[in-house]
Amino acid sequence: KKKEIKIFSFEPSTSNLRTLSRNISINNLQKKINIMPFALSNIKNKLLLLRESGFIEGGALNAFGVNYNYSGKKFFFDNSYNTFGTSLDNLVKQKILDIPNYIKIDVDGIEELILIGAKNVLSDKRIKSVLIEINDKFETQKKKILKLMKKNNFKIVSKLRNDEYYKNDEFSGIYNYIFNKD
Repeated sequence: KKKEIKIFSFEPSTSNLRTLSRNISINNLQKKINIMPFALSNIKNKLLLLRESGFIEGGALNAFGVNYNYSGKKFFFDNSYNTFGTSLDNLVKQKILDIPNYIKIDVDGIEELILIGAKNVLSDKRIKSVLIEINDKFETQKKKILKLMKKNNFKIVSKLRNDEYYKNDEFSGIYNYIFNKD
């Protein structure tokens, strides 16, 4: 819908990468969406283990560089391989990316690590809003995320979820939080 938009989509999962690239092509969005086929985290330029709950195109419930899942519990996986990851701050520092205006984080458990790896980006005035999928039941991570966002002058403007999708008790604590800069 936006004519002057540039999107960078980070996707370390080889099975999801295929689906992402196909959707970009089908929808003729090659000039707007750029694929970054690696993970974001708090680390800089490392190969770490990506664990996948299954080898399914478009699947979710993966973990990069950690052995816990979206709820902070031990992660049981069917598929794993080493893949590259880095921090958002590193990509900006190396002039690979500019400071974004908007960020969406939906990564099944390492949201806090990505934010730690973006501390310089988050403090920049050019960033306007961040959407983060947070599991309220993963309380220690939620507290750390809220503290990081507050420290960088972000306020919660919305907390929503698709109740039909998340009616399963296992996912009932998952919400999309939208934070805007003060």
